Amino acid sequence: MGYVILFLAASLAGQAPGTTDASSDLDAARRLLQNGRYAEAEEAFDAVAAGAKKQPGGPTPEFERALALGRAESLVGQGEYDKAVKELEPIAAKDPKSPTAAARLAEIAFNRGDWEKADAWVAKALAAAPDDLSARWTAVRLLDARGELEKAVAACKWFVDHFNAHNAELAKDAEGLVLIGQAAERYYRATARGEDLGDALNDVINEIYEAAFKADSNCWKAPWLEGRLFLAGYNERAASKELARAQQINPLSPEVLVTLGQADLQGYRLAAGRSKAERALAVNPHYGPAHVLLADLNISDERFADALAAAQKAVVANPRDEDALARVAAACRLRVDPAGAAAAEFSVLMNNPRPANFYAALGERLADRRKYFTAERAFLLAAQADPSRADAPIGLGMLYMQIGREDEASSLFESAFAADPFNVRADNMRRVLKHMATYQPYETKHFTVTYDPTQDSLLASYLGRYLESVFAELSDGFGYAPPGKTKIEIMKNHQWFSGRTIGLPFIPTVGACTGKVVAMASPKATNKPYNWARVIKHEVVHVITLQQTEFNIPHWYTEALAVESEGGPRPQEWNKMLLDRVPSRSKLLNLDTINLGFIRPNEPDDRQMAYCQAQLYARYMAKRFGADAQIKMLAAYRRGLTTERAIDECFHVDKADFEKAYLAYLDEVVQTIRTRVDQEKPVKFSELERQLKAKPDDPDLNARMAYEHYARRDLKAARPLADKALKLKPNHPLASYVKARLMMSIGDDDAALALIEPALDPKRPNERVVDLMAELTLKAGRLDDAEKLYEMARKDDPQHTKWIAGLARVHLRQKKTEAFLNDMALIAANDADDLGVRKVLAERWLAAGDAAQAEKWAEECLHVDVYDPSAHVLLGDALSAGKKYERAVEEYEVGLKMKPKKPNDLKVKLARAQLGLKKDDAARATLDEVLKADPEHPEAKALREESSKPSAK
Repeated sequence: MGYVILFLAASLAGQAPGTTDASSDLDAARRLLQNGRYAEAEEAFDAVAAGAKKQPGGPTPEFERALALGRAESLVGQGEYDKAVKELEPIAAKDPKSPTAAARLAEIAFNRGDWEKADAWVAKALAAAPDDLSARWTAVRLLDARGELEKAVAACKWFVDHFNAHNAELAKDAEGLVLIGQAAERYYRATARGEDLGDALNDVINEIYEAAFKADSNCWKAPWLEGRLFLAGYNERAASKELARAQQINPLSPEVLVTLGQADLQGYRLAAGRSKAERALAVNPHYGPAHVLLADLNISDERFADALAAAQKAVVANPRDEDALARVAAACRLRVDPAGAAAAEFSVLMNNPRPANFYAALGERLADRRKYFTAERAFLLAAQADPSRADAPIGLGMLYMQIGREDEASSLFESAFAADPFNVRADNMRRVLKHMATYQPYETKHFTVTYDPTQDSLLASYLGRYLESVFAELSDGFGYAPPGKTKIEIMKNHQWFSGRTIGLPFIPTVGACTGKVVAMASPKATNKPYNWARVIKHEVVHVITLQQTEFNIPHWYTEALAVESEGGPRPQEWNKMLLDRVPSRSKLLNLDTINLGFIRPNEPDDRQMAYCQAQLYARYMAKRFGADAQIKMLAAYRRGLTTERAIDECFHVDKADFEKAYLAYLDEVVQTIRTRVDQEKPVKFSELERQLKAKPDDPDLNARMAYEHYARRDLKAARPLADKALKLKPNHPLASYVKARLMMSIGDDDAALALIEPALDPKRPNERVVDLMAELTLKAGRLDDAEKLYEMARKDDPQHTKWIAGLARVHLRQKKTEAFLNDMALIAANDADDLGVRKVLAERWLAAGDAAQAEKWAEECLHVDVYDPSAHVLLGDALSAGKKYERAVEEYEVGLKMKPKKPNDLKVKLARAQLGLKKDDAARATLDEVLKADPEHPEAKALREESSKPSAK
């Protein structure tokens, strides 16, 4: 199109008076076209054509050609390719000496997969003008598409030479520079390496694309191509800047929208990517790359049937499009349709014996869904077809990282970065592997744990020991043991964990599983210690279920089984969401949408809701279809069945019946959950004021306002409102609570208790009322009454930590040791990361003389913080109490290495354990060391004397 306008500007200068208005109108139509207002541009070109016909002598051939080309561009922008062809063919026939119409027809034919017509139109255009850039660029694309890569590279070199020879005259040709830039980029990627390639690509950006933008500030293609170049190297920040520039000029460009959607896909912002693909198709319903993007998004969403449908639409738009056919092959492979995948591959090979684009795209999509063996084949074939491209070795390197073949991945990333220094992912992975080169392995029977020896050697040994302790439970439970050793990688911090997992800076988890490798961020580098044992067990369940089903298990089901394996009660946050969503059926997930909750949640709570509903699906299946229902589903996925077919074969019900009964099960679950104060929907203070003004005698509103004032510490304003509510409705629960709190603020606890007691409804106690009553009765020493109140509160919500903690306080004062310890165990179950409560449990069970329970809870302390010396001492004490002296010695020695506050006391414990092992000499040496530092240490002196007696030998 740039040629048309430039030619027009030159030709119109010599036309008759009156044509300058037409030229101005044509420029205005062109601006509409560049701004993406295609329908308006079409109408504008029509209006200019109508006006030109009224001029004396009618439009010149040049003007007529410009109008036809402009109108054709407007039609192409809307996907009206047949109409555009009909617009251009008469112009090409009418003026065979002009290359512009023929060149544009060649491009349209190529983009629609009609290479034979494209060849013919290229030949006509070049016969008219051998240096026509558009025709030559289409010729390059035809060579590439047919696998004639060496000829394509040589043809691209012509563009570089042409640019160098005609730099001055090309400086004003924005469209020509855009074509030269694409050819130069293709040429340099094929022929340059390392810094030379980096310098060359920077020149393409600064000297060609930026020159195009300088020549025409409406040339949106220049920043778009810059953004696309950066995005190909996973440099999203730089890409976003350039794509934003392009979108400012042409906000409706399908090309820009799809590229932005591809950036969203890279960042797993799948909902945003889908929105951009749909916006592109609203502009041009036949734009193949938008359908390809939708196919990619659907594959990432595990919506393989939808992915196939989208890919097939792209094939309709261009039957020879390798990108489209790659998605057809990927979708077929993921739907366990090898014949369909083979047919798509055969179709490509019929056109191109070296289809590097096809294999690279196929490998990327299959690797995304962990089809490692077929993805590896595709990447290897892509690299073989075109050894100069970087995306295939990078994709293969990422795949090898996922399956634990880091040595092979390293060489691939090095060569890929040499091929494409713009590629951020390749550079990041090089850095990750260089960092990991210092890691060391800790070997167990079934696992290899790699770790940073300067930081995590202790964690590695305990993690390996823990994994072996649960391996039989997991492998027996699921009926499968992964072959060989599973690799566990403890990354030094979250940044390295993110880089190792996705090759990019951030991932919002602390553990990740590829099915072959588990990576986790070291708890030592996180802001708050977390229960690494729970995380690693969850991830190893993924290893088992993914490998067991050959990666056919859907995301929701592997997560369901992993969450189930953790044990423990349902989190309170999940109960809140169930209360909010189940009765109204709002924002509930089903089997068609639950995977999206994990990978593209519409709101933050959706991911947690997906975990919750996935676990409830598993429990529902066990309840309705029997204890073996979950294993039956695993077996069905192992056979490659879809979820719908698996339900039918395993349970002999259809999907609709399955879902209907699941909703009924959710209703049953909700009936066991009690609505609490912290589930009340908040009301803005201003809104509450408005409501109270409208209904001044409403007791509930007065009580609510009294509470709001009390919460803001405005006690003076709270009192009259509470009094009014109680006058309007005696014993109003919330008003009684506020009034009682006000009484407590002046020290009148007895009056507060007398006021609030009548407000308690034993059948449905108000949370605030029962909580305050229990607090007051406990304070008054009425322990039995407090116990009854907390039990009443807990009746319909037995796992609520608030009530369990209240009971624990009561039981502690009642000296009901067993009840207190049971309370603390429930609190620990509610918070897997709570170190303090686990320490209390270990200490209390040790004091009670139960070494086994003390050992259990001390072990759990280490699962939260393996670097806490007191936890190691606790475990050593528990082991000693259970006469497990060898392990007790290990724990005491670990504790000593961590420089405890009282090392001599710990050495005495060590000596006792050594004596238990009959290592008397070692014990005496340990005690002598203590007495040398502290000659009067009483326990050391006593034990030293005891160890010297003949009976001790």
